[in-house]
Amino acid sequence: MTSSTIHKPDRVLRALVRSLAPAYAVLLVATLGLGCSAYGDASDDVSLNPQASDPAAGASAIYTVTYTGTWTAAATPGGVPDGAHFSPLIGGVHNAAVAFLEAGGTATAGIESMAERGRTATLTKEIEAAGANALSVLRKESGSGATESSTFESVVLTADHPRITLLSMIAPSPDWFVGVFSLSLLDAEGGWVEALMVDLHPWDAGTEEGEEFSFDNAATVPQGTITSLQGTGKFSSDAPMATLTFTLQSAE
Repeated sequence: MTSSTIHKPDRVLRALVRSLAPAYAVLLVATLGLGCSAYGDASDDVSLNPQASDPAAGASAIYTVTYTGTWTAAATPGGVPDGAHFSPLIGGVHNAAVAFLEAGGTATAGIESMAERGRTATLTKEIEAAGANALSVLRKESGSGATESSTFESVVLTADHPRITLLSMIAPSPDWFVGVFSLSLLDAEGGWVEALMVDLHPWDAGTEEGEEFSFDNAATVPQGTITSLQGTGKFSSDAPMATLTFTLQSAE
């Protein structure tokens, strides 16, 4: 399951290159204390889970994964808020035996912390706790501006762990986020896709009240479910908030 629109022009998927209109794009505003530096540096962090099987065993692939914000007035027709940005990326490589979130499900403490405050520590522990079902944790310790990019240079997947979950908070917001859930990079015939671009649309974690771009709202009681916001409220347009691009480097 993913939160995305997946572009598949042929069996071999090709990356799409978009020209992003700069009009209305709002870059990260450091004076709000929400800038990239508040989250740490921008270095890659791909941590292998010691409980998972050897990533070199069996068929494997290495991908470049690029996240690109496309948050302009096209995505939120009512306007882009001051300080608009995305929180640090957090997720993992895993198999079909585990799902860290799903549409209609209830957010875990890790998903709640990511969606409300852009924090990664609790979700990192949940991914690690999946044991052999999770091959690695993917994390970027800094956020990105509304129309900026961030890249993981070398993400390893195996035939036993072909799925990626990768998420980021929409900030500021109550508990809204974007990402992919359990996205497999194996095609229908069991081969690795060469290139794939996924449009990312907004989701509500169901943990905090609020319909505006703001932090620190009242908790949702009882807790709601993870729900798509595409085409509703602030997101009345179908334009994506961001994209994820997966490019195959090598496969064995």
